[in-house]
Amino acid sequence: MCFPLQKKIAEWLPMREEFLEELLRYYGGEYAVETGEVPCAACEKPGATLRCTACATRRVFCQSCIEASHNRLPLHALEQWDGKKWVKRSLRDLGVVFQLGHDGAQCPCSAETTHRLVIGDVTGIHQVQVRFCECLDGAEQFTYKWVQLFRQRWFPATTHRPATAFTFRMLNAFQELNLQGKTNLYDYWRSLERITDNSGSGPPLASHVVRLWRHLTALKRGARCHDPTGAAGTREGELALDCPACPHPGKNLPEDWQSAPPEIRWIYTLFLMLDANFRAKLKDRGLEDAELGPGWSYYVENSKFRAHVASIGNQNDKSTCSAEHKAIQNANLRKDGYIASGVGAVLCAQHALVRKNAAGDLPNGEKYVLSLPPSVRANPEFTIRYLIMDYLLFSTLLGVVLMLLISYDIACQWHKKLARRAREDLPPHIRREITEMQIRFAIPKKHIRVHGPKHSQFSLNFLRWVGRTYAEGIEAHWAHMNPVALSAREMSPGMRREHMDDHWGGWNWQKIIGFGTYLLQLMMEADKMYAKQAAAHKNLSATFPTENIERWNAEINTWHEDPRGAEVDPYEEQHASKHRSGCALTYSKLAAGTPPPHEAPPGAFLQLGLEIEEQHSQSNCVSRRGLQVREKNSSGTDGSLAEIQEKRTTLKRRIDTWQALQDLHMPIVPQFRHSGDPAPLSAIVEAAAARPAPPPPPPTSNTKVKAEDIPLWLPSALPPHLRATLGPGLVKKERRLRTAQADDALEDIRRLRRILTGIADFKRLNINGTGQRTIGRARTLFTKFQEKVRRAAARYRAARAALESLDKGGDWEVRLKVLHDADIRGPGRDSDEYTSEGWYEVSWIWLVGRGADGTLPGGVEGELDPGEILENIKVEWARSQARAERWGEEVILLEDEMRRVIEYFEWKATWWREQRSRRSRLPAALQRGLGAYAEYQAAIFEGLASRCADLWVPYLRKRSRALPAWTARYPTAGEKTKTSSGRSRVSAMPSAARVGTSASTATAQEALESSGSDSSDTGSSDKESD
Repeated sequence: MCFPLQKKIAEWLPMREEFLEELLRYYGGEYAVETGEVPCAACEKPGATLRCTACATRRVFCQSCIEASHNRLPLHALEQWDGKKWVKRSLRDLGVVFQLGHDGAQCPCSAETTHRLVIGDVTGIHQVQVRFCECLDGAEQFTYKWVQLFRQRWFPATTHRPATAFTFRMLNAFQELNLQGKTNLYDYWRSLERITDNSGSGPPLASHVVRLWRHLTALKRGARCHDPTGAAGTREGELALDCPACPHPGKNLPEDWQSAPPEIRWIYTLFLMLDANFRAKLKDRGLEDAELGPGWSYYVENSKFRAHVASIGNQNDKSTCSAEHKAIQNANLRKDGYIASGVGAVLCAQHALVRKNAAGDLPNGEKYVLSLPPSVRANPEFTIRYLIMDYLLFSTLLGVVLMLLISYDIACQWHKKLARRAREDLPPHIRREITEMQIRFAIPKKHIRVHGPKHSQFSLNFLRWVGRTYAEGIEAHWAHMNPVALSAREMSPGMRREHMDDHWGGWNWQKIIGFGTYLLQLMMEADKMYAKQAAAHKNLSATFPTENIERWNAEINTWHEDPRGAEVDPYEEQHASKHRSGCALTYSKLAAGTPPPHEAPPGAFLQLGLEIEEQHSQSNCVSRRGLQVREKNSSGTDGSLAEIQEKRTTLKRRIDTWQALQDLHMPIVPQFRHSGDPAPLSAIVEAAAARPAPPPPPPTSNTKVKAEDIPLWLPSALPPHLRATLGPGLVKKERRLRTAQADDALEDIRRLRRILTGIADFKRLNINGTGQRTIGRARTLFTKFQEKVRRAAARYRAARAALESLDKGGDWEVRLKVLHDADIRGPGRDSDEYTSEGWYEVSWIWLVGRGADGTLPGGVEGELDPGEILENIKVEWARSQARAERWGEEVILLEDEMRRVIEYFEWKATWWREQRSRRSRLPAALQRGLGAYAEYQAAIFEGLASRCADLWVPYLRKRSRALPAWTARYPTAGEKTKTSSGRSRVSAMPSAARVGTSASTATAQEALESSGSDSSDTGSSDKESD
C-alpha cells in the first residue's frame, strides 16, 4: 500500500537529477555573462553584469540602469558577475542614495550629507545609504529624522542620530513567529544574519525595539490613539482582550438580566478558574528596567501587587483536606537564585481565555521570606498562596456584579476564610464584602478524584446550574505557555511581564476567532448527549416505584440547598452493602455432613450438586496455578502439589457420596456416567418410542480421571430427551436454584466491586508514593479480590448457561443478561475506562433486581429486604439524573453563549466606529488614519459575527427548538455565493435592520475566512489582525 506522501516522493525520484541540474543552472543564469557582451535588458548596451535577487526577473542590467530602476527599492539585494561567479552587492556599494521624506521622490531641500543605516528586514540585514529631508512642514518645523524613518515603515532603534532600524514587516513577522513557534529573538536575528552573510559579522541586535513594537501594537489595538487622553490615560486591564462568550453587562446581556428568576439568572454566571504554574520561574539576575504599560493588560500592576505581598499577615491556615495536592507541595518549595517561583492566573472556566489583571508572579526564595514581617517568616506557605490568589481573583473581579462560580484545585480549603480575607487582608482598591454575593466554589474535574470522600459539594458533575463546565482548560493554557516561560526566566522582570502579556493576547485572540467552529462542535455534542442521557435516566427511573423517586428527589433537593448540612450525600457511594439473606437451603447444613439418600429431598440434592460444581471450578483454577508453578520451578513446589492432591481427594469423596444421591434421583445418569457420552443413549431413547431400550454396555473403570474433571451431569447438562425421563419437578427445582445462584453471584460481584473501589481509593489517597513494599502489599490485596470477582463472574455465567439449557427464552432473560467483562465495573466511574462522568453509563449489574418483582425466586425459602436493591443503586440513580441535568444545562448555556458572542462582536464593531470622532482638530493624515483603522477593526468584528452566524444558523434551523431571536439579523446566514474569481465565499452579512452595517466589510470577511481557526482549543497563538 502506497500512501500519498510516499507516492509523491516515488514520482519525484526519477526527476532528481533534473531538479539538481536546474538548481545549479540558477547560479549561472540564462545569459552568457562570461563573454562580457551580454546587452543590458533596459538600454541594450553590451557589458551588463548586475542582476537583482529580489525582483521577479533574472535579467541582467548595466549599473546605470539598475540604479535607476531601484532608486525606490533600497532593500533589494544585487549580484554582480566578477568574471568567474556571482558575488553579492548592495545598492549602497554602487553609490545609490535613498531619499527620505518624499516617498523616494526628489527633495527640494535635501541634506548635504548622507548617512549609513543598517536595516533589518525579513529578507535579511541590509546596509542602505540615506539622505534626510530638511523641508519645513505646515507648522514651519523640521521633521525629525526618526519620524522620517518611521513614515518609511522603518522602526528606528533610537530617536537620537538613528543608525539602525527595523522594517514593520520584520517586526510583525517575528511577533507572529514568536507567538506561534515560540522562536526567541536571538535565534530569529541569527537566522537573518545567516540569510544575509552567514559569516558571523552581522550588526548587534537591538532587542528593545521588539518591546517597543509590541507595546505600540497593543496600544493601537486598544484604540488608545483614538482616545483624547492618549496612551497615558490607559486604565488597568484596558489592553486585554475580553472573552466574547462570557457575560458582560451592557455589552451582551439583556437589560433585565438582574431581575430574572434564579432558574434563569444562573445562565449569566461568570465561571472562573484559578491555578498556578510553578515552571514559570524568574531568575534573580539583578536586572531592573522600566515596564511599558504596567498593569494595562493581563498582569496586575506590579507596585501595588508588591506592596500587598509585603503587607501579608500571618494566616497559617491548616489544611483539613485528605489530599496532599501537588499544588500545595509545589507552593512550599523555594529555590535560591529565583525572584519568582511561578505565575498565578485567573481564566474563564468555560473558554479558557485569560482575564484582564488576573496574573501575577509568585514570590520565592530566601530573599523574599526575609522581607516578610516577623510574624509570617515562620510559616509563610499558606499565607503567600492564599493571599496572592485572592489578590489576582479580586483584581480581575473589580466592578463585576455577576453570579460567580470559582474553580480551584484546592478550593475545598482555600474558600473557607475567603470572606474574611477579602474584607480585611486585601488592599483598599480591591477590598470588598462578598457575604452578600452569590459565589459557589468547585474543584476541576480531573483534580476532584484525589480529594477523597465528602467532596461532592465541589464536584462540577453534581453541582446544579454549571452545565458541562470542565475547568481544566487552564492546564492546557499552561502547557501552551511553558515554552514561553522557559525563555522568559532569563529576562528582566518588566520585560518578562510584557512578553507574557503579549503571548496571553495571542492565546486569547486565537480562542476568539475559533469560537465559530468550537461552539458549534460543543452544541452538536451537547444535543446528542442530552438526548441519550435523558432517555437513559427516564428508562432507569421507570424501574423504580414512584415513592422512591420522590424520596430520592427530596434528598437531592435538600443537598443542593445546603450540602454541608444535609444528612445524606446522594452522590457519594457509602461503600457499605446489606448482605443477602440467602436461601433456606444453606451451605452450612450440607457442610455438617452428607445426609443418607432416603433423607435428601430433591432440592437438597441439587443444592449440594451446585456447591460441588463451584468447588469443581475452584479446584480447576488451583490445579492450573500449581501446574504453572511446577513448570517454572520443579524443585520448589512439592508442598503445593501435595496440597492440591489432598484437595482433589476430598473433592473426589464428596463427588462419590453425591453420585449415590444422583443414582436415586437421576437413574438415567449411571448408564453413561463412566463412558462420559450420553449421545448414544439419547439416540436410543429418541428412536425407541414403543419398545424398551436394550441394556447399555457394562460400565468400565476410569480411575485416571482427576476429581475436577469428573462430569456431574446435573439436569441442565443432559440432552433434552434424557432430561424428559427425570422425575417431575426436578428440572423446575434446578431452574429456581440456578436463578437464585445467578442472583447470589451478581450480589457477590457488586459487593466485591465496592470493596475493590474502596481499596483503589485508599491506595490512591494514602499509599501512592510511600514505597514499593507498601504499594506491593496493596496490589496483592487488590489482586486477591479481583480473583474473587472472577470466580463470582464464572459462577454467574455457569448459572446462566444452565438456565439457557433448562428454559431458553424464559422471563429470566429480561433480568439476567449476558455478562461481559466490560460489564463488571462500578460503583461509579472507573477512571481508566471513562474519560468523563458525563459520558458514563451505569452497568446493568447495578440495575437488576432479584426476581421480576424484586423478591426471591419462587420455591426458595427466605426473605429479602425490599429496600436492599434500591439502596444499592440510589447513588447510581442520582448520578444518572445529574448527568442528564448537566447535559441539559449545557444545551441552554451554549445557546446563550452563541447569542453573547454574536452580540459582543456587534457591540465591538459599533464601539470601534464610535472611536473615529473622539479626537478633533488633528492633521488630515492622522485623522484619516484613525478613521481607516477604526473602520478596519469594525469590519473584523462584523466579519467574525457573520462567520459565526454562517456556521451556527444552518444547524440551529435543523433542531426542533425555536430559533434564537438574534438569527433574524442574519437571514442569509449559511448561503453561499460565487465571487468574481469563481471561489465560494460565505456572504451572510447582517440585514439592513442592524445598526452600523457597511459594505466595506467584505474584504475583511474574506481575510477572516482564510485565517480562521478550526478550533479554539488549539495551542496556536497567532495575534489579532493588524
